[in-house]
Amino acid sequence: MTLKRIIIDENSGPCGGVKRVIRLAEKNLADGFETASLGPVVHNNVEIDRLRALGLEPVDHTEFERIESGGAPRKIVVRAHGETPEVFDRAESLGIDVVDGTCPVVVRSQKFARKYYEQGYQVVVVGKPHHAEVIGILGHCDNKAKIVHDENDIEQLDPDRPTYVLAQTTISDEMWTSMLDAIRKRVKDVTDRNTICAFVSNREEELKEFADECDIILFVGGHNSSNTKVMYEVCRAVNPRSHWIEKFDEVDLAWFYDAESVGISGSASTPMWLLEQIGTDLAKRLETVSTE
Repeated sequence: MTLKRIIIDENSGPCGGVKRVIRLAEKNLADGFETASLGPVVHNNVEIDRLRALGLEPVDHTEFERIESGGAPRKIVVRAHGETPEVFDRAESLGIDVVDGTCPVVVRSQKFARKYYEQGYQVVVVGKPHHAEVIGILGHCDNKAKIVHDENDIEQLDPDRPTYVLAQTTISDEMWTSMLDAIRKRVKDVTDRNTICAFVSNREEELKEFADECDIILFVGGHNSSNTKVMYEVCRAVNPRSHWIEKFDEVDLAWFYDAESVGISGSASTPMWLLEQIGTDLAKRLETVSTE
């Protein structure tokens, strides 16, 4: 092995929304409350396992009744992606306190969508149809907003209705631009707002620079994470020797043949401690000269 340097991307680490919801979950657990999360609180299985060890158990939308009180107050954490208004109503009817961990950037999108829906606009969300954030936004429009994921979805839009277009916060700038252009070709009256999270958008340029500086990139993030997929593709476009992993045991040492440097980076849902742990584990396996 010729590997000499392992470089941790200093601009990595969770976004503000992910940090916030994890702090809320940890605080309620530390205060002794029986706490569950509605779905995985972040799209990162390693972090989910850490939180589960502290007592945070994910439940799905059909399992509210699984949150047994045992005499203790029952609480449920809404993840950063947000939820529909119906979810909050149901929790209240069951006597479950909601810890609202919805990212403020997502809350902003929900409010924009609701505002224009109530004004009679055709609301369009550019994003993934089954993504939790998109489902939540639709719920704020009585589930009548349209989802555009690719150009095949454009045909469902009414070309004669005033239309408001917004973005899932974690899609790429490229997807937003291309889908908005396609919508404008079909719909006469379009009002748009680019609601992509600034953290996500700014990370693209930072990642391009980082990926270009290293022989190999290990990009760490959940395999079910939309943001991880987008950011990994940014890395791979610059550096074809980029590999998407969720944990260290997915690493193939053959990747590092003839490489002098490896960069370790992660998505908005990947904790910094995990990047550092992977760097340490890799250094031990390869007996690397230095870790930066």
